[in-house]
Amino acid sequence: MKKTTFASIVSVCMVPALFWSTEGSAIPSWARKYQVSCYMCHSGMPQRNAVGEAFKNNGYRMPANAEAAFTKQKDIQIGTTDWAKGVHAPVSGSFPQFDPLSVVLTGNIVSYKEDSRTPAGVIAAKDEFNYNVPATAALFFGATIGDNISVFGEVLGFGGATVETDTDAGVKKSTVDTPIQCNVRAVYQFSPGFNFALGNNFSNVSWNGVTVGGVVNVSGVLPAPGTYAELNYTQGETGGYSITAGASMAAKTITPIIATENTIDDILYLRGKVKLFGAGLLSGANGEFGNQYNGLDNQVTIGAGLSYSKNTTALVDAATGLTVVNGFTATYLGESLVYGGDVQGVYNDFLLGAAVSRDRDLELNNVKIEAGYYIYPWLFAKLAYADVSNAAKRVTAPYDVHQPTIAPSVAWYIAPNVSLTTTYTHFTKERSVNATTGNTNQDTVILAVRAGF
Repeated sequence: MKKTTFASIVSVCMVPALFWSTEGSAIPSWARKYQVSCYMCHSGMPQRNAVGEAFKNNGYRMPANAEAAFTKQKDIQIGTTDWAKGVHAPVSGSFPQFDPLSVVLTGNIVSYKEDSRTPAGVIAAKDEFNYNVPATAALFFGATIGDNISVFGEVLGFGGATVETDTDAGVKKSTVDTPIQCNVRAVYQFSPGFNFALGNNFSNVSWNGVTVGGVVNVSGVLPAPGTYAELNYTQGETGGYSITAGASMAAKTITPIIATENTIDDILYLRGKVKLFGAGLLSGANGEFGNQYNGLDNQVTIGAGLSYSKNTTALVDAATGLTVVNGFTATYLGESLVYGGDVQGVYNDFLLGAAVSRDRDLELNNVKIEAGYYIYPWLFAKLAYADVSNAAKRVTAPYDVHQPTIAPSVAWYIAPNVSLTTTYTHFTKERSVNATTGNTNQDTVILAVRAGF
């Protein structure tokens, strides 16, 4: 196996920047600090490559003790060490010199949904065609604080809106509400690869930056933690392994949190993975790289995970009258244990991933298989298959029968930080519970944009 230094990886991952002009390679927060292209850590935003994976595993810092060498914009020091010694208090520290904020614009430029028909062929709802401009904005932020603390997150909801209906003196009134939400992950690094994190999003088990630019792993079939506290331990100069253990409150930021009912140990979760070969999970170096242009390395990774909820019922908050979930939410409502596994592989320009999960109480089988191919470093195609089966029939709609979908998609990276993605979703079977109201499985075509600067 060829030995590769971290410096050589940086030079290799910078190659895609040559395909676009300097103006077209505007980069977000972390990249501004190091003055590098987005492709140093991403194989097309937001999918992380081996260097990006090692960057996160090191607490959002450069791996292999390379932080100081690669930092182009040093932190501003505040206070003095002599003063700190004199008053015996933490009066010295630092804050970022670089701009820690980035703007990400997203939205569907074009969307189409086919007719909805009854089994007799009568149109229940006509097809829909819409076009728009990027209508949703998010502010991403990221910074290192001193030698051990890093913060990453987003403030989103700008441009989005929901309609709320309230009753005032017996009269229903509808108002448009624009919810602003903050998702944060704060990390304390005890040592390289050993981190403690607090947050309400971007957990190591629920978010891997996998969209059209990557393939599925077990994160796609397991419940996502809400407000969490987790330990992450990663090792590997070549290949390697990682273990994540955490506890989460059932309530999320958009759900009322009842202090007497929602606690940090509502949900317990565990996630582990082993990278058999390829770039190190901790170093991002010393691996066998398959494609020098998009930063992918030839590798096989096997993972498994489980989530346990001690509560399976929903509660009503006496103060607000709202139903508060103190266990899993959404499709996992009423479940106490979900477990699954996955395998991912990369060979040159080809990616393949498969993930499965099983519910103990509801006995739902969740399956996802995805295959991707980089036609060019700036053009990525993927074919995804997903299905939820309900053989035990312990839950009714929408899981009355298998609901398999096939979704081909193509992503065009106009610049390292700007992409256009077209996705066609086709349902191969129809739902039986809508025999009188119409077919709800409508094939869709969406053209979406993502731009960050």
